[in-house]
Amino acid sequence: MKTAAVKTWLLPCLLGGLALATPALAQDEDAPYAYPDEEKSEEEQRPRRRAQPEEEDEEDEDFDRMARLDDPNTGIAFEALGGAMLLSSAKGQFADVLPAFGGRFTWEYGRLLNVEALREALWFDVRYTYAGMREGTKLIVGNTQLHYASIAPAYELTFGDSKDYGAYVQVGGGIAYAQTSLAVGDKLTTVDGLKSLVQYGLGLRGRTKLSANSNVRLAWRLELMRFRRGYLDDTFLGASLGTAF
Repeated sequence: MKTAAVKTWLLPCLLGGLALATPALAQDEDAPYAYPDEEKSEEEQRPRRRAQPEEEDEEDEDFDRMARLDDPNTGIAFEALGGAMLLSSAKGQFADVLPAFGGRFTWEYGRLLNVEALREALWFDVRYTYAGMREGTKLIVGNTQLHYASIAPAYELTFGDSKDYGAYVQVGGGIAYAQTSLAVGDKLTTVDGLKSLVQYGLGLRGRTKLSANSNVRLAWRLELMRFRRGYLDDTFLGASLGTAF
């Protein structure tokens, strides 16, 4: 009697336990479990959010600022110059040819502009040029000294992959100081004067690299330049050599 009662009680318990355990063990086939690696791959396959116009503008500005670091040169150069000065002759001749020399400071101010095409195309010179002559006899001696000081902006068309060479035109202004003395025996007469001048001309310019590990370059020029002082036109034909940084 006791054995039959136990079997009658166990049977409903087992059936009830199986009925409750079946939903917990089953899985939904439509929503399988996603493992961590699968979640990561799904995120990588999702399209990235497109950058907004404001973000693109900021990226372009950052690129322009970083582009200036590609060329570490400052655009400053110092050169010594020399050549021949063809003075307007007071004697009615073609010209009085005098040796001339001087120096100049160059700055590429186009680097201040955020325009790549103008970085090395715009620059100006602060220039000093001297020419003089002495002629006469033992009794009468004439001495002429000319000093030219000018500031002249220029526009250059560069060529070559490195843009280290170019042809330029230049127009500027300044002053010319002339001093003439005439010695007759022991008597000396001096005449001097200051006039404004206009400088204009053209030439070839180069900044040759000296070393791949240094920013120092060899600066050189070949030029044909005119100085108009009053009604006189003086022509300078020469070259210059110096250092660019």
